[in-house]
Amino acid sequence: MASGNRRWLSRTAAATLLLLTGLAIPAAPASAVEPEAKFAFELSSTTIALGSLKKPIYLRLTNLTDEAPEAISFSVGNFGPEWFFPVGGFRATVEWPERGGAGGCDGDWGSWGCDINSVEHPHLIPAPGGTVDIPLLITVSTNTKEPFEGEFGVSAGMSWDDRSPVLTSKRFTLNVVDNSEADLSVKAWDVDQSVPVDPGPLEPHGPLNPGEAGGLGYLVANHGRKAVSGLKVTIRLPEGVTFNQPEEACVIDSDGRTAVCTYDSLALVPVEEENHNEDLYSAVELGMVIDVPADTEAPVTLKGGMVQVEGLTEQAEARSAAKRTRLPANAKAVPAADVDVSDNQDGFAVVVAAFPKDDGGGGGGGLPVTGPPAGLITGAGLAMLAVGGIMLLLARRRTRLPHA
Repeated sequence: MASGNRRWLSRTAAATLLLLTGLAIPAAPASAVEPEAKFAFELSSTTIALGSLKKPIYLRLTNLTDEAPEAISFSVGNFGPEWFFPVGGFRATVEWPERGGAGGCDGDWGSWGCDINSVEHPHLIPAPGGTVDIPLLITVSTNTKEPFEGEFGVSAGMSWDDRSPVLTSKRFTLNVVDNSEADLSVKAWDVDQSVPVDPGPLEPHGPLNPGEAGGLGYLVANHGRKAVSGLKVTIRLPEGVTFNQPEEACVIDSDGRTAVCTYDSLALVPVEEENHNEDLYSAVELGMVIDVPADTEAPVTLKGGMVQVEGLTEQAEARSAAKRTRLPANAKAVPAADVDVSDNQDGFAVVVAAFPKDDGGGGGGGLPVTGPPAGLITGAGLAMLAVGGIMLLLARRRTRLPHA
């Protein structure tokens, strides 16, 4: 396997070098999928408010085949001249903070590429029909005082054997906009781990099997310059799974697959106002428990899940959103303004593993679906928007994927 990966890496060196040397990347719509494509990739919102210095985004790689690839690659570069100050230096950068310690990466902060193999980094390899999210970080220079738009290129590839990898490239636009509103985003992870149905954190217990409970976790962050004074979350589960007993803030539809949760006492402040000692957070992680029927035919990836978030504000006398514990009786929650709503929703899948053959279908890695509901609200904080926070998110991903 190692020698095969080395051969694949050598064959991708030329393709990666094309990007790193600044040659043009063919333009393509961000959502386009080539005919008979074996994988697809997209990038989450690349809009950031002027005055906000950092924003995490995600490079989402989806395996469209029924076989896990042996290796993946991704590159960022080909920045246009609009990115440069007249006196030199970049107005902003797009980086993978983890690239210095993972895989075979090369290049600098202005143009770089990475090759990742399944032997050394299995947590970054998408399962059959699955998706991995590589957390990237937009950093805007403190010298950037005016809005601007800048194009850049992203290239990605996958290889399932020793033959040449499948490669594709797209162009995206970074928008730095003069907007002082909030800027929410949500990141939902695929559900592939069983969890106990007990109050408290959603601790993974192994692969999710039929008849077990899974933990849906998602992260909501405010990257903007204004606080939101409440949060409305709408969750739609894939067909074939349902919610366990909901928490108090949530209402479940009659089909058991749609939940609307209103956290009217939850405020998300701008990152510069964050103070964990005073319970002021710019980001939170939420979680819910879902049930997988015992008669589910596994292994199977159930697709079509979606989490959508919306900031709320009250039509009442203005006061600090962070100090509000409940909407006043004479107030009505209405949607808050948002710099960019394109990243206010994210999809996810439920990955159900088959029982081991010697188990006879009578056991698995999870616990029975019994007991009260479980929920989680924890502060993600300023670290979410810093390099260290991105690496922590990746580390969290590592603890989950190897068990899938």
